[in-house]
Amino acid sequence: MVPGVVWLFALLTFYGLLALTHLFIQINLSHRDYLNSIHRHRRFQSKEIKNLRGDDYFKFSVAVIIPCYNEGVEDLENCVRSALDQDYPFPFQVILVDDGSKDKSAVRNINEKFAGNTRLVISEFPQNKGKRHAQKYGFDVVGDSVDIVITIDSDTVLARESVRYIVQPFADPQVGAVTGDVRAIKKNLLSKLIDARYWTAFNQERSAQSLFGTVLCCSGPLAAYRNVLIQQIKEAYITERFFGTICTYGDDRHLTNLILEKGYRVKFERKAKAETEVPQRLKPWLRQQTRWNRSFYRELFWTLKRIILKRRNTQVYMLYDLCMQTMLPMLLVLSLLFVGYRSIIESPVYLIGYLMILIGIAILRGAYAFLRTRDRVFFLFPLYAFCHIFLLIPVRVYALCTLKTTKWGTR
Repeated sequence: MVPGVVWLFALLTFYGLLALTHLFIQINLSHRDYLNSIHRHRRFQSKEIKNLRGDDYFKFSVAVIIPCYNEGVEDLENCVRSALDQDYPFPFQVILVDDGSKDKSAVRNINEKFAGNTRLVISEFPQNKGKRHAQKYGFDVVGDSVDIVITIDSDTVLARESVRYIVQPFADPQVGAVTGDVRAIKKNLLSKLIDARYWTAFNQERSAQSLFGTVLCCSGPLAAYRNVLIQQIKEAYITERFFGTICTYGDDRHLTNLILEKGYRVKFERKAKAETEVPQRLKPWLRQQTRWNRSFYRELFWTLKRIILKRRNTQVYMLYDLCMQTMLPMLLVLSLLFVGYRSIIESPVYLIGYLMILIGIAILRGAYAFLRTRDRVFFLFPLYAFCHIFLLIPVRVYALCTLKTTKWGTR
């Protein structure tokens, strides 16, 4: 066997073993978390628990903060209505902060449709300041008047019991933040693929992390935080810098990191559900993915420095998962380049075999999702795998090379 083939075989074997091991560990842990959540909700709903504590066990006062900027009229109305219509019997308010929108149609519509609703507070910035500042304004308005702060995006629609469920993990005083189960609003093939990816991102990746209380990102469309912690970290949140430049995105990941840094647990609550608008065309989707990847790498450095290196009780799984999230894409690029080179100079059989392996891994990932949901869209996961290889991997490399960029990208 020629040396080049030996190196290729070794690289593919190493990458394949790492990828499959990570996938099986992730599925195993996420399924354990899923079974634990079923047991927990059954226990909470049992007659014994109701007699002992009833709903008072989760009697948290809540504020939902919605920052918006040039949002569509219908999207913002659906978002605000879903927040106001929550099935939650305890003290509850919604704070809408318009971040200096040039088009005020959506905010005017909210003022007209929900005039007199005492649960709703509307504030408008005279000029655009950025999402973090809009959220921080909401944090300031809330002060210490509530127990839990929930942040949602202005194009998100909450299920009616989302608030009721997302506050339940805070019964544990060590829980500092919780993220809900976010799905995409499906309108075409791309959004269906994105929705399938969202399911695995939350119900596999975050669910596995949640088992150890180390969810690394409370997603912007639906996240809840213990307010006493928010009041402590809100200044650090809006003043984050990367090589001297103020950060304008990656807000959800950084806010989560600030909670983890304080030693609190971060959980995933699958029964707190939301749907959010996603890009319907490739170009806006790739711009969004570029921004998300930049924030991932920025926060990766921050996490390594401020949490993993300083905290003695850092969970082993957090470190392992971060290593895999960092290493696997790099190994994928190296193996793809190597396979492409060997396919050109020798035979396309190398590339065909490589793609078959990747399709097999995608089928395995989709199979677990199908068994849980019975949704046949997960049979399209190999198609998403091709998007990942030929579109998202180049985007990730580009994002890594342009980390200092502050441009939002999808606005």
